Amino acid sequence: MVNKLRTLTIIGGSGFLGKSLIDYAKENGLFKWRINKIISISRSKAHEKSKKGFQVKYITSDIRKLNKLLKTDFIIYAINTNKKDNDLKAIKNFVLLLKQLPKKTKVLFTSSGAIYGKIKSKKNYAETKIIIEKIFKKLGKEGHKVSIARLFTFIGKRILNDKQYAVSEFIRSGLNKKKILVKSKFKVYRSYMHSDDMVRWLLTILVNSSEKCPIYNVGSNESITIQNLAKIIGIFFNTPVKIKKFNNKKVERYVPSIKKAQKELNLKINYNLRTSLHSIIK
Repeated sequence: MVNKLRTLTIIGGSGFLGKSLIDYAKENGLFKWRINKIISISRSKAHEKSKKGFQVKYITSDIRKLNKLLKTDFIIYAINTNKKDNDLKAIKNFVLLLKQLPKKTKVLFTSSGAIYGKIKSKKNYAETKIIIEKIFKKLGKEGHKVSIARLFTFIGKRILNDKQYAVSEFIRSGLNKKKILVKSKFKVYRSYMHSDDMVRWLLTILVNSSEKCPIYNVGSNESITIQNLAKIIGIFFNTPVKIKKFNNKKVERYVPSIKKAQKELNLKINYNLRTSLHSIIK
């Protein structure tokens, strides 16, 4: 008997995560997870051509106002408006919509490594994620199959469109043959998981959702300072790099422990930092 192929709905599909997932699906398919259709829901229009053999349906709608979800087997809840009130209204309506679906529907919430409190500038953002995590844990206790992925920092071709990340600025400067400028005045450690690895990890966590609401960190454990990252990118492009002198001893680290996901789900990282950069730059 042939296993039935299934549908994945992405709520918040116009961001880096949603677009990277659709890119991966078009290039590689999602048959490993027995998925052959994606429904992408977002406030902004995100329509792109579907590849033959893989279906993508785009719905332009605000989850806060939506009154029904289409039939689906999996959901990735990736809403992030950066406004607490909006995010809480969105999750409140989503819970109502989810309860219209069978409890066998598996749902993944993309939370953030910011909840660990390592970066003070993300305090409000982290507080919102913590509130929504609690809502998902409650859904698990009510019998829904849920999971939580705490996301860290990623890299991929879609990151070039995002102006808030240092790595995006460095690569754009290199592509334009401009001097790469590191603005931080203290040591900052980051790690960068390739978007293809991110997709594989998220889908594996999603299909393993359960009433226990398992939680995993998602990111690379290959740590690097953004100062050294700028130097590497400068070498790639043969572009000069200017690094400001440190004016204090502060150290900021945003690098996950991924042992749990590696041990329990046998997840692996296929791209190291250099191969990730090369795949984008080429």
